[in-house]
Amino acid sequence: MWASDPEGIFPAASVTHVRGGLDGRVTAEEQPFAFVVDPSTPCKGVVAVGYTIGMSSGISADRPIPVVLQNQGVANNFSLGYGVTSWFEPTLNVNVNSNLSSNATTADAILGLKFQLTNPDSPWRASVRGAWVRGLGSFGAGPLLVEANLYVEHVFETGRDALDYIGMLGASYRVLPFMRVGAEYVGQDLEEVFEPGAEGGARMGMGPDVALDLDRGRFQIVVAALFGLNSASPTAMLRAGVLGSF
Repeated sequence: MWASDPEGIFPAASVTHVRGGLDGRVTAEEQPFAFVVDPSTPCKGVVAVGYTIGMSSGISADRPIPVVLQNQGVANNFSLGYGVTSWFEPTLNVNVNSNLSSNATTADAILGLKFQLTNPDSPWRASVRGAWVRGLGSFGAGPLLVEANLYVEHVFETGRDALDYIGMLGASYRVLPFMRVGAEYVGQDLEEVFEPGAEGGARMGMGPDVALDLDRGRFQIVVAALFGLNSASPTAMLRAGVLGSF
């Protein structure tokens, strides 16, 4: 699993390390969570290709917790990023959502930019992501990694809140060199915590996750479950993703 590539199957990439002291990784970017977004960016010259699938009692192209609860759905996300530098990553995300009750499919694509504001080798990491207003932050100490996201969104549609607030928090512990276990929390439409508005109230969920880091970080796999914490949230959600760095 941690062997080198003597046959030269994969293109060469700069080798780095991650928080927690694991050396010899292909990329500094990590995917320890399925909902929370890591603030790290790929190493310079590395292409990151990802796919995530989510299932729950509703779907939404741009929200971690679905808004339409009466429909069964599957959400697919395809992502592409490139490390122009060790701190700057242009990104492309394509969302394809299938409504299983009506057999309807919708799709959208979003171009964005991700800027890492801190030294990639620092235990503290922070970044901002364009296309939405998103603040990402993390702290790693030994095998422990804690990350937080804050999103502020404005949806250009009638009948929506002026601003939507989404907060996420995750904690992950490296139990093996290639394996992490942890938990995630998602709070969505937090502007409606005390009084329901256009979105029908705040939605909150929490649950466990497991992440695998294979072939020196070249392939990363994560699976997470989220369980609703209030009546406006789906009872349960499942999300799995894979990220390849080349």
